[in-house]
Amino acid sequence: MPKRVAAIALLLVVAGAAVGPIRSYDFFWHLATGRWIVEHRALPLYDPFAIASAHVPWINGEWLWQVAAYFVPIAAVSWLNAIFVAAIFAIAFWFAEIDWPLALIVTAFAFAGASDRLGIRPAEAAALLLVCALALLGSKLAVSRLTIAYAIVTIVWINVHPSALLAPVFAIATVLIEERRWIVAVASAAALLINPFGWRAIAAPMQLTQLVRSGEFVNAEWLASAPAIFPLLYVTIAGFVLAFVFTKQKRDALWRVAVFAILALLAIEHVRNQGLYFAAMPLLFPNARLPRYAAILAIAPIAWVCAHADHFTGIDAAHFPVRTVARLQQSGLQGNIYNADQFGGYLEWVFYPHRRVLTDGRNELFRTFIAEDALAHRDSRAWHALQQKYRVAIAVDDYQPPMHVIDVATGSARDLPASLVRYPRNAWALIAFDDAAMVFAKRAAFPPDAVARLELRGVVPDAPGMPRAPRQRG
Repeated sequence: MPKRVAAIALLLVVAGAAVGPIRSYDFFWHLATGRWIVEHRALPLYDPFAIASAHVPWINGEWLWQVAAYFVPIAAVSWLNAIFVAAIFAIAFWFAEIDWPLALIVTAFAFAGASDRLGIRPAEAAALLLVCALALLGSKLAVSRLTIAYAIVTIVWINVHPSALLAPVFAIATVLIEERRWIVAVASAAALLINPFGWRAIAAPMQLTQLVRSGEFVNAEWLASAPAIFPLLYVTIAGFVLAFVFTKQKRDALWRVAVFAILALLAIEHVRNQGLYFAAMPLLFPNARLPRYAAILAIAPIAWVCAHADHFTGIDAAHFPVRTVARLQQSGLQGNIYNADQFGGYLEWVFYPHRRVLTDGRNELFRTFIAEDALAHRDSRAWHALQQKYRVAIAVDDYQPPMHVIDVATGSARDLPASLVRYPRNAWALIAFDDAAMVFAKRAAFPPDAVARLELRGVVPDAPGMPRAPRQRG
């Protein structure tokens, strides 16, 4: 009875703490893809959204999550996501095979560690499937039933997120419990092939990992987890090791140690893997006897999340150019859109198929463009060439630090707002800006009267001391 009450309380408290705005930049290109799949009743063979993406087969291993997400109203996303996150940790707590006071404390710290890593994205669904997979592996099910159940979880998982490649690996670890469990691992490995892309769904994440390690681009999610930035990751790893040293049932815990080690190494290697690590932690932690009143310690990490998180719902207008894009929609201006990659998904969701953007967050599809854009930020000639190549008419760009400019005539140097250098007002017109972005229209692409009607003259949004509040005409 106490564990059941604690599980219900945990579900409700975590759900309340997890309510927050939509901030995942990838969310909207996932949403746009789900819409495309539903409307076409097929999976896109190539990227249909961005102009600068490479014309190579798109191995979209997250299609099932995208379709499901498309049917959720935007207004309900924040609330449903909070319930989903709470379900992950409530299920992990319920199936944790340790005394419930310790399980409650570990789960609370796990939620705190994952609170800023489980955004509204397929990786969140993968965390739930990981919890279900580990709960099955820790169960007393007969091998035949376990094989079927685990294969089903693997099939759903591989169509939601490529981290499903871990499923047979974790099943192999449980051979330490019972030798016949190799059948579970084999069935899980075979189940990975039940997806629209076959073996390519298995190869694609490995190829992406190699691309990341090549250093061709930098993505914060693929960086290593620095101890100074993510201390809780290293504290919980140390806590696990300490608890294992003092546990009396070391043999029974060996498979959990193996799984924990894999997830910990992945979390250390890449920030993006921390969500999986923390979601699984309650199911892997060694047991220790604690008095029931110790469960009150679970309040601290959840309270910390509540105090440090924003709890409004809907789209975060400080992360997405909601107001500027609305202004661009109303303007009637057509043409290809140059954009900062983090805004690509939102722009695709709003404008496709009527207008197309250059890029979004799918780095593996933009290897050529990433290099072109990096050069265009350093070389004005490359910037003009990029505009010509992709027939850019509109730009939705973010705020950048001032640029150091040398006057060719005098040789003097000074710092200028980046927008004046990138978008000189004789060639570009500022037509909107807000806290997230600025929108510029290329004068040569539109009739002068259409630009004049929309232009915000004499305004430099990224000038020092300039408040970034929305200022739009009309």
